[in-house]
Amino acid sequence: MTTAEIGPPSTAGVLRSERVVLRAYVLFRCGGLLQVVIGAVTTFPHYQPLCAGVALCVGVFAESVALIVAGLRLRRVPPRALVVADAVVMAGVLVVGGGLADRTHGDTWAYFVYPFSLLASVGFGLVFTRLVSVVALAALPAAAYAVTAVTQLGEPTWNAVPNSVPYLANASVAWAVARALRRTGRELDAATDTAVAKEAELAAERERVWHARLLHDRVLQTLETLARMPRIIDPGLHAHVRAEAVWLRGFVRGERPATGDGDLASGLARLAEDMARVGQTVEVHTAQLRSVAARAATLPEEAVDALIEATREALTNVRKHAGTTRAVVRAELTENAVLVSVLDNGTGFDPSALPRGTGLDGSVRGRVVGVGGRVTIDSTPSAGTYVEMRVPLSSRE
Repeated sequence: MTTAEIGPPSTAGVLRSERVVLRAYVLFRCGGLLQVVIGAVTTFPHYQPLCAGVALCVGVFAESVALIVAGLRLRRVPPRALVVADAVVMAGVLVVGGGLADRTHGDTWAYFVYPFSLLASVGFGLVFTRLVSVVALAALPAAAYAVTAVTQLGEPTWNAVPNSVPYLANASVAWAVARALRRTGRELDAATDTAVAKEAELAAERERVWHARLLHDRVLQTLETLARMPRIIDPGLHAHVRAEAVWLRGFVRGERPATGDGDLASGLARLAEDMARVGQTVEVHTAQLRSVAARAATLPEEAVDALIEATREALTNVRKHAGTTRAVVRAELTENAVLVSVLDNGTGFDPSALPRGTGLDGSVRGRVVGVGGRVTIDSTPSAGTYVEMRVPLSSRE
């Protein structure tokens, strides 16, 4: 069995919401261009000068197409810098369009620029995430329309000002809708991540139960049988087997093994007693650690447990492979880390030939690295082995 892995945070919901916002941006922009076409086709005979009016239409179309293409290529709304420029251009188009008037019939190119700019102003709310920025941008075409209507077209202020308010309203409503869509996308991604994490936890629990069943049916049964057998004459070994059976039964039940109760010095001393039961002599030096016990307490309990269990594995490796029953364990506190070392004068080995996944590489290094530490192994054939485990005091206040 393998434990499910949790991947990077989900982004599908955010990407989907951005695509929906982009579609809205493109559709509103196209709707505005349609207003230009309708207005120009139905009433263009009255718009003079004709060439200037056509040039204005071409400019509006070119700028809109550029914004749409930029959004489609990015697969999201156009960059904010382009939209700011669009607001300035839109205000300019309203002012210029207001000046292209047929004084005889009282018509002006601004009459079809107005509905276009109203629909285009929706883009401000779709692009910007801060309402104050949206309102500030929408105020540009709104002010340009109001000033043009009063100064060039002769509209009364009481009529021009209310006609400029829809710019602010359109952009603000679009901002609220886009904000809700983006929030929904983030919530969807968060829900997806939560579901993935729960699935990973469930898979890990299923794997733990499976391993626990194997341990219960094989190893635990053997240990408990040995603990009851009178053939083990050595009282220390008998007590050790019994203690290991009790520990393993608690582990199978899902109980967290109590290694050092958060106290590294006490845990290492207890470990030395365990090793003595199987005939291994461990000399423990923790005086420096005890002299600054208050500082040592800043090491998280899981880091203490990892150091103790890694030390246990290192000592087990000494007993099995070093050809000696003696080892020295030293624990001390440096300026920013806790250091635990295991030294023996056994047969030694070539560290470069250490197979991956073995006791030193897998159990020792894996446990220490798992709590943010690092392991250094120094050994020479026939000259013993030195294992140093260092865990930073990252939680120290």
